Amino acid sequence: MAHLHAALEDCQLADEFHLKSRAKTSHQLSEVATEIEVENSDTSGANGSNTSDAAPDPPSSTSARAERAPTVADLTRAAVKSAASRGLPPRAVLDLMLLPIKLLGIPTSLDPASLWPHILSLGPIPAHIAFIMDGNRRFARSSSLTIQQGHMSGFEALKKTLDACLQLGAVKCVTVYAFAIDNFKRDTQEVNALMQLAKTRLLELAGHGEVIARHSVRVRVIGRRHLLPNDVRVAMEKVENMTKNHSRATLNVCMPYASRDEMALSIRASVEASLHRENDTSSRSPGLCSKSRSRPPPSRDISQDDLEAHMMLADSPPLDVLVRTSGVNRLSDFMLWQANENTQLHFADCYWPEFGWRQLAPIILDYQRQKVAEGLRGWLREKIIDP
Repeated sequence: MAHLHAALEDCQLADEFHLKSRAKTSHQLSEVATEIEVENSDTSGANGSNTSDAAPDPPSSTSARAERAPTVADLTRAAVKSAASRGLPPRAVLDLMLLPIKLLGIPTSLDPASLWPHILSLGPIPAHIAFIMDGNRRFARSSSLTIQQGHMSGFEALKKTLDACLQLGAVKCVTVYAFAIDNFKRDTQEVNALMQLAKTRLLELAGHGEVIARHSVRVRVIGRRHLLPNDVRVAMEKVENMTKNHSRATLNVCMPYASRDEMALSIRASVEASLHRENDTSSRSPGLCSKSRSRPPPSRDISQDDLEAHMMLADSPPLDVLVRTSGVNRLSDFMLWQANENTQLHFADCYWPEFGWRQLAPIILDYQRQKVAEGLRGWLREKIIDP
């Protein structure tokens, strides 16, 4: 029972930390780092001095000092506890998790961007992550850039984010909202520039040595591709053919796409499939009149599974995490069918070109926290409530 109480206490602390996870100031983080360093220094000083004029410790004292020396786990727990008491945001935990490496004097040439995937991969990882890449134009205006430069910056963010997701190991599918059907209503010059950018950059992304080739990612273009200019459509088909044998993961590029349009097409396809089955049955039964073969199928003949099977994203795993950038809290007609009761929604308060591993890591940490809590609740239900 002691282990059970400890586990429950940890979950409670995690929930309290999550509720307090509101950004304060970078000064708080430096305070935590200083506090942990001081605690570690005090511990070392209490256990023995390293100065040249200090008397050597006897063997028993050396052994006791080794037993009392703080471990990486000790320092990490102290750092996270101190962060929670100050209400630091989840992303600060990542920096604090790296403190033990620095405090213990472990030499490393790795930067945090190289270390965090290894840290996060120790916990549960979502299989399917989707992104609404919003804020390119506002980023351009706030940075005194042209709209086209803003979209180019957004493409660079896509490369970095895709690479970050795939470094986690267990991510099997990444879906991005690249171009909505309603985006055709924008200025013609901007739309044409976006089409050319999509054509050239997607081919670049699939090139030798790029992220898609390095991670063996299959690319699928999802949406009403007949609405695309012919040269863009040809380029998309070329990328799909170039990557069709890649099996490590899948990148779904939704353009031009709308979720309600996807559902309408699925309903139409399901009705046509049901009529086709009925016509096949009628052709084998001459006694049935031709009128019965032409009437719409009863609604009970079309199930949720039928609609699911005819969705454009039918081959993708269930959606685990949906992220939207730019601080806007809406789904904008994206993956409405796929966003189920288990999908975690995150609205990042930054423009898409600013999104990177520092924004992704807290999202993964929150996913892991919820999954661990769900697992513990299931274990408690199985062992205690329904033994």
